Amino acid sequence: MDEILIVRHCVFLIGPAGCGKTTIWKNLMAANNKMGLVGEHDTLNPKAVNNSELLGFYTKTKEWKNGVLSNIMKIQSKCEGKYKEYQVNKWIILDGDIDP
Repeated sequence: MDEILIVRHCVFLIGPAGCGKTTIWKNLMAANNKMGLVGEHDTLNPKAVNNSELLGFYTKTKEWKNGVLSNIMKIQSKCEGKYKEYQVNKWIILDGDIDP
């Protein structure tokens, strides 16, 4: 998993409920933190919001409104809140069902 993250921006952990997907990424984050590759994450269920709320949308006046993902990425890139400049890993975990 760690080697995949070195060359990829995104990884899917797929399996039935209760098979250990959450445990895998939490253990990887904890192991990286112990090795000095400090990181932080945000977890959200993409099914809890509609597509416009998740990704963002244009209003009727052609003004862009950020969605949940856009806001998280903005906070991560500006190192605001719990995200700091020294953190190597800044993850967004989409924890929920995946539709085709």
